[in-house]
Amino acid sequence: MLTSNESYLSVLGQINLDDLYIQQAFEHYQRQFACSDIAQQFVHMNCLFEEHTQHIDDVGFCDRTLGKCIPKCRTPEGAAIRGSLQRSGLIRSSGHELFRGCIVFPTIEDGHIVSATGYRIGRIRGGDKAIVYWHKPEPKAFVDSGMTFAKELIHGQTYH
Repeated sequence: MLTSNESYLSVLGQINLDDLYIQQAFEHYQRQFACSDIAQQFVHMNCLFEEHTQHIDDVGFCDRTLGKCIPKCRTPEGAAIRGSLQRSGLIRSSGHELFRGCIVFPTIEDGHIVSATGYRIGRIRGGDKAIVYWHKPEPKAFVDSGMTFAKELIHGQTYH
């Protein structure tokens, strides 16, 4: 059975994996932007780059191909990656990417992506917005686990 300290460290390791998977998703978007003349023209014709202070290397394009790059969800690795991206909000439970059809401008702080703004360049479906905002979610599991660990230290008890 894991002690509270081991559980806390386990959750901390998961947060680092979530950051890694988020980073990899945005790197995929950056590669797709670099390969898409349509996406680059859209940014320059609409002066979107001027609206954002990010370097052009940070701009991405979600062309709905991320799912093809992730291992199948039936594999442990694929399930972990897809689950992480769902927890972060980048992939919906339906499997669709939040930024599908969007030019993506991430905000980077201390080397980590903390938010992003997406501008749709394709058709907008019912309920979709022309501009999509994403913020990296608060690591709730980290907070909950840390609070349990702190309570155990204060009370000198072990909760399992």
